[in-house]
Amino acid sequence: MRILDPRQLSYKIVVGKVPSLNAFYASRHWTVRKNAKDKHCDEVLEQLYAMDCVQITDVHITCLVNYRYDVDNSIMVVKFALDAFKKWGAIRDDSPKYVKQIILVHSEAIAKDTAEIIFEGVIVE
Repeated sequence: MRILDPRQLSYKIVVGKVPSLNAFYASRHWTVRKNAKDKHCDEVLEQLYAMDCVQITDVHITCLVNYRYDVDNSIMVVKFALDAFKKWGAIRDDSPKYVKQIILVHSEAIAKDTAEIIFEGVIVE
C-alpha cells in the first residue's frame, strides 16, 4: 500500500500463475471453476489481510503479467484479484460505478508465471 496524494491510495499484490480464460471456461464442471476461483482469491486475500483495509472508489487497476498466455487470456488474474479485493472490503462493488479502468500488460520485467496487480483509487470519506 502506498499513498499517492492525501486522497488517493494504492495497493499492490503479486500472485502466481492462474488458469487462462480459455482453460477456466473449458472446465467440465462448475465445481472445478469454483475451486480454482477460491484458491486464487485466497492467495490474494492472504496478502491483503496483511494490510490496512481502507475503502477506495474510482478504482484503476493495472496488471502486469508474465504468463505464456496471450494477454487477453490472462484476464482471470484480474477477475480473481478483484473479487478478493471486494470480499476484503476495499471496494463496495466491482461495477463500473467503482471500477473505472483495467489495464492488462504483458511484462518480461517481472518473474515468469507471476502477475503484479495494482489497485489505485480515491479514499472514501
